[in-house]
Amino acid sequence: MKNLLYSTLLVLCVFTLGAFAQKPAPSPSPAPTPAAADISGKWNLQADAGGQVVDILVEIKQTGDTFTGTTTSAIGNGTIEAGKITGKTFTALLKADVQGQMVDFKMEGAVTDGTKLSGSFANAGFGSVPFSAAKEKK
Repeated sequence: MKNLLYSTLLVLCVFTLGAFAQKPAPSPSPAPTPAAADISGKWNLQADAGGQVVDILVEIKQTGDTFTGTTTSAIGNGTIEAGKITGKTFTALLKADVQGQMVDFKMEGAVTDGTKLSGSFANAGFGSVPFSAAKEKK
């Protein structure tokens, strides 16, 4: 009787340890990140600054999902830094000369069909300035 009891306990221990030793199911892999849109090149951008349209020539240099660039306009020039593209959306920091004053703007936007951009420049003093742009044809 003791042997039967010990044998039963041994079998239960083996099954219990086996159940705990099983590896958990692997978690599903995350969805792949969409490829970064290509926004390199020259863009003719129009910003709506409180009803006044400002024409800005933007030149962007892109490497993978990051970019930098320059801006040229009648009110001043600037540089685009720390640009990041995720799928069709982008963010960057625009350091612009606005009538002799250097001003930092947060730049956010999206790409449409590879030839159009839309978004905004934001700054505490200027608020949000919407823009749209069309890529220059080569």
